[in-house]
Amino acid sequence: MALLRYLFISAARERLFLTLPVLIAAGAALSLFTSSSAIAEQREMAAAFFGAGSRVILIFGLIIFSCFHVRRAMSGGEIAFILSRPLSRGAFVLVYAASLGVIGMICAGLTGVFAGFIIRPPLDGLVLWSASLLLETLLMIVMALFFALILNSAVTAVLSCAGFYALARLSGFLGELASSAQTHGGADGLLSKVFTAISMLVPRLDFFTRGEWLVHGWREEGHGIELALLQCVVFIPLILTATMIDFSRRRL
Repeated sequence: MALLRYLFISAARERLFLTLPVLIAAGAALSLFTSSSAIAEQREMAAAFFGAGSRVILIFGLIIFSCFHVRRAMSGGEIAFILSRPLSRGAFVLVYAASLGVIGMICAGLTGVFAGFIIRPPLDGLVLWSASLLLETLLMIVMALFFALILNSAVTAVLSCAGFYALARLSGFLGELASSAQTHGGADGLLSKVFTAISMLVPRLDFFTRGEWLVHGWREEGHGIELALLQCVVFIPLILTATMIDFSRRRL
């Protein structure tokens, strides 16, 4: 609870709970303004724009906050002071990830509320989209903590998270390209093997937070929420384990 309170104070000092809602509201206003030029299905277009824009704003806002907060706490000695208490490094990683996860849950919940009041999507689609956004947020927060603890620069950690997020969003597309290029030889065949390896090692975030849920609501066939939940169950413990192993061996 003390660590959670410390993170809340840091988030409030950085104006995280003010900046993210303002940016998401601005994105929603831009989505409504852009969709107003459509001849038909204005709400559907606004929902698609809002779903994509708010997701990017939320994820990158939390990535930047997490990476810079951790590196500042490392350089300022706050983490060394916390570890001077009777707390193992593995437990510290778990508690820190859980505290950042609580902040991410609050921000994801606010985004879902914005979507409900501004876009007014179908209720079942809104619930599914908000739950998937929460899962995606937790996964990327854990990844941001991993990069922030193993890398010595906040900028490098943010760029690494951004690259990971881009690969995870494109992993399904890369897998399809690899499967279509397997019969080719030379450089195309080599690239297909590389893309296949990337699609196997990186979670498929294209199953998360689909804009079609805000447009059409829940559909029984092919909604993909089970695969999103399964990937979180697999990748979050894996990333946390790698973080604990590396952080236990690192000298502060």
